[in-house]
Amino acid sequence: MFLNKKINIFIVFFSLTININSQSGGANICTDAEPICSSSEFSFLNTSNGSSAEVGPDYGCLITQPNPAWFFLQIGQSGDVNLIIDQSSTLGGSPNLDVDFILYGPFTNTVDACNTSLTAANTIDCSYSPNGIEQASIPNAITGQFYLLLVTNFSGLTGFISIQQLTGDGTTNCSILEDFKACEGNSFTLNATTQSATSYLWYEEDEANPGSYLLISGANSATLDVYDSKYYRAEALDNTGGLIQLYDFNVEFLESPTFPSVVQPYIICDYFEENDGIGEFDLSTKTSEILNGLDPALYTVTYYISEDDALLDENPLPNIYNNTNNPETIYARIDNTTSVVVKCFDIGSFNLEVNLRPDINLKDTYFLCVNKNGTEVISSPVLDTGLNEIDYTFQWVDVSNPTIVLSTQSFYLPSQGGTYSVLVTETLTGCLNTQTILVLESSPPIVNASVATGAFANNHTIDVTATGDGAASFEFSINNGPWVSNEPNNNTYTFSNVSFGEHIIQARDINGCGFASDNVLIMDYPRVFTPNNDGYNDTWQIFGIQNQYDAIIYIFDQYGKLLKQLSPTGPGWDGTFNGKLLPETDYWFVVKYKELGESNGVQKQFRAHFSLKR
Repeated sequence: MFLNKKINIFIVFFSLTININSQSGGANICTDAEPICSSSEFSFLNTSNGSSAEVGPDYGCLITQPNPAWFFLQIGQSGDVNLIIDQSSTLGGSPNLDVDFILYGPFTNTVDACNTSLTAANTIDCSYSPNGIEQASIPNAITGQFYLLLVTNFSGLTGFISIQQLTGDGTTNCSILEDFKACEGNSFTLNATTQSATSYLWYEEDEANPGSYLLISGANSATLDVYDSKYYRAEALDNTGGLIQLYDFNVEFLESPTFPSVVQPYIICDYFEENDGIGEFDLSTKTSEILNGLDPALYTVTYYISEDDALLDENPLPNIYNNTNNPETIYARIDNTTSVVVKCFDIGSFNLEVNLRPDINLKDTYFLCVNKNGTEVISSPVLDTGLNEIDYTFQWVDVSNPTIVLSTQSFYLPSQGGTYSVLVTETLTGCLNTQTILVLESSPPIVNASVATGAFANNHTIDVTATGDGAASFEFSINNGPWVSNEPNNNTYTFSNVSFGEHIIQARDINGCGFASDNVLIMDYPRVFTPNNDGYNDTWQIFGIQNQYDAIIYIFDQYGKLLKQLSPTGPGWDGTFNGKLLPETDYWFVVKYKELGESNGVQKQFRAHFSLKR
């Protein structure tokens, strides 16, 4: 049997008193639906005034919807719930009046459902049969779900409708059958409207004598606005003063929470991902401040992005929330949770603010020159944060020994390579930032260049190796030419197709810590010389042999005639024989020599020819 709010109604017909369970069954529109549950049979006086259900819902099989009565129920225990709905002309009599129904659900709440969700898709069951008894079924109902039930009196005759659960392992939640409740500070209208009544008397319980009632002077209409939590009684009288019906009302005004007049801004430092003013807030940390002493077991706080969402109790924010603007206004709603039907709440707002971390202006890597030779092009590194020491504090440490603070200034001058870290705190906000900096030692090179090929080779090559300290890495140049290096750089390089003569080989540190050089000689001969007294290439001599005093050079014509024997230290041959100019042609030579850098061993002999041109 379905219970309802505890209003005891007594109806007297011909001195017969009938006790009817409290709901009146007079909710003609969905938003006024009354709660029912299945703990026992629920009966109410039907509607027979010829009214029709509101426009808007999809009424499914109900071609007409005369004399409507709306109810809602909430599932207590999951399972099937099967209801019996019957209508009879007498209370408790055999079903003899045509009754119909439509059942909607499931919903999370009934208010929103009444406004938007009474559709064919949400219709659970419906009957328009010409019977006085109907069965309504809710299969696989889940705890917490709400359902809306519309019962219509197709007969149009006065009678009684009863609803009870017939079968099913599911149950309904009877805690929704509360007494008359309203929010503190509001009024509540009690309604004792009764057919054939011409006057009314209203009473309130005598607080000094519980169970006794005091007449409320001047209260003679069918309704009464009340403002206090107590028991009230109404007598509906006919034109002779006889009692038609007696109503008892237990009214309770729930405490309405008050949002604090001031809620401090929720301020955090931007430790979430980028330093861009978007932070991660735990909104639940504001709950205690907003409750301001209210019992968290009786009141809840929910957060919203807009005031409209807070008023409608829609789209609540999760506790962990990332702001989208800085600052950003968040709305909070305090609800009195002691009622599942009456919503007593208040809303307010506070700001979310994100303070940025200090912006440290440091590079990731610096170079410190060691074993310098004076050619470095970079100065000793200054690790400067770019921040002032009035608004910020600083702590510099070596990561390998973080317990020792190296400096508390805005900058640091490292004296050796290592990994350093600075902790910066903004004095005003307390926001921290850290940065780790790598200081690498580097140095100028020690250069070793050597000719990799023998004298008179077709393709002379020079191998160069440079060594240094720490992270030193080198590139190379020959005779002040462009700088080159291998890829990947292994601090060596080979120059190819190098001409004969003396060459300057340089290496420099790519980190800016200086350069050094080495000189090499390549022994070879000119393929052409032009003895025309223009001061350029007027004599022929083998280059790089001048320090080999025992070397011998012979020059022949093409027929093998010896024309000249040259000293390795002399100026060379001027293209004459016995004071006469020799013709333009090719001439041959033989040289006995040792490779450069060889002081011992047998001399080598090399033969080739060259051209004389005038």
